[in-house]
Amino acid sequence: MKYKMLKSITALMLFFLFIGCSKEFETEKDIIPEEAILSSCVDYSIADEENLLTYWNLFVADVKCSRGGPDYGSLNSTVNIRFISPSAEEFASGITPDHAGYSTFYGYCNSNVVDIGVIKDYWEDYTEIQKLWLMYHEFGHDVYKYEHSTLPTDIMYPSVSRSDIKMNDFIKAKNKLLKRDFEGIKYINCPN
Repeated sequence: MKYKMLKSITALMLFFLFIGCSKEFETEKDIIPEEAILSSCVDYSIADEENLLTYWNLFVADVKCSRGGPDYGSLNSTVNIRFISPSAEEFASGITPDHAGYSTFYGYCNSNVVDIGVIKDYWEDYTEIQKLWLMYHEFGHDVYKYEHSTLPTDIMYPSVSRSDIKMNDFIKAKNKLLKRDFEGIKYINCPN
């Protein structure tokens, strides 16, 4: 009887050992290696989420090193980038977390002005990449005079990217933005 019980316990232990090892093996097999970050000539980690001007400085440096210029830091003599807190009426008019930033007519129809407002409450809930995406989107309006794109993978799409977007998605989209190479590119018509 003891022999049978010992044999059963041994078989049971081997069974659990086998199951445990096979699950461990499957877990290791299912691990997907993290994608290497595409190269970029600026370090996006230096953006300070409390100082929106750091995003402007990154954009200016990005254009200079990615495209060889122009130096929008010199060309845009007035740069007004600020956090705002919309009134109840402004929220009622349709401001949503997908539209957490805006550029103004004063900015996008004036070639030496950048004028951008960012809703602080929404900004605080964004990931680092969503913040970069939003700021480059608004710079696309004020600097390049771009209208919105119809493709969700473009920075000029009229909604902030998903929270699970990866840095490589941002880098690919910003490269298209800076090269002025995205499908259906349209420009804002400003009065002379």
